Amino acid sequence: MITQTKALVLSSLKYGDTSKVVKLYTQSHGLKSFIAKGVYTKKNKTNALLNPLNSVELIFDNRSSSNLLFFKEIRQFEHYQSLYQSQQKMAIVLFLAEVLHTVLQEEETNEALFQFISSTLLTFDEKQSDFADFHLWFLFQLTHYLGFYPHLDSNSNYFDLKEGVSTDQKPAEVFISKLDLEFFLKLSQIEFSIQSQNEFSQKQRKSILTTLLRYYELHISNFRQPKSLEVLSVIFG
Repeated sequence: MITQTKALVLSSLKYGDTSKVVKLYTQSHGLKSFIAKGVYTKKNKTNALLNPLNSVELIFDNRSSSNLLFFKEIRQFEHYQSLYQSQQKMAIVLFLAEVLHTVLQEEETNEALFQFISSTLLTFDEKQSDFADFHLWFLFQLTHYLGFYPHLDSNSNYFDLKEGVSTDQKPAEVFISKLDLEFFLKLSQIEFSIQSQNEFSQKQRKSILTTLLRYYELHISNFRQPKSLEVLSVIFG
């Protein structure tokens, strides 16, 4: 069946001398992998569309039984103004693309998740300043769509990372408390679209990100630390 859909680029890897294997998160069919042929030839403009988290529209034949599909057409959908122009934003984009590549594994439609990612990237693109907390906020909100949103209670003394709930009894295994819990609670209350200033220092962001990545490790099998984490930590903490 010929399918036309919006999609987000998660990754691309050189394949042979002139082609790439591209993983896309599509609005219509979830995760799909494609071979983009001839992207390194002078006349081919496809390679410019394959930046991490770029918003594209494509047409493809979904009847193939192969794990690798082919584009009939691919073109720009949303036109970002700043995501690939700012070194700071690009570091965040690379990091989030790597996380999404790991956590989005299903070949099925999830309209709410697709819209969340698409709309928040547009909000991020529009922000000209005070966006250093975006990756933290994004990872926190993403858990809602992945099924392990933290159940936080501001009156509790601990947050059990394994169980995903607040508690007054000290958990036996992995947990946060005191300042780490305060930061996590504060993150849960942020609304990035109307945020007028960064809420956390570089040191605090580093601590929160460590908590978030540990939380993901505990709730997603085979979750791996993003290779781009080191670059992100240097820029934002």
